[in-house]
Amino acid sequence: MELWKELLSSDVGLLSLIVIVLTIVVVGTCVAIFIRKVRSEPRLPE
Repeated sequence: MELWKELLSSDVGLLSLIVIVLTIVVVGTCVAIFIRKVRSEPRLPE
């Protein structure tokens, strides 16, 4: 529990938490875009 208090109370902890959350959001967005593109119909060259 002491680590959670440190993470949520100090400046460095809050910045670390923001970086972790943003990283998860970016990776999730990239995975969602990749899955959407894989499932879409392939484009034929013109």
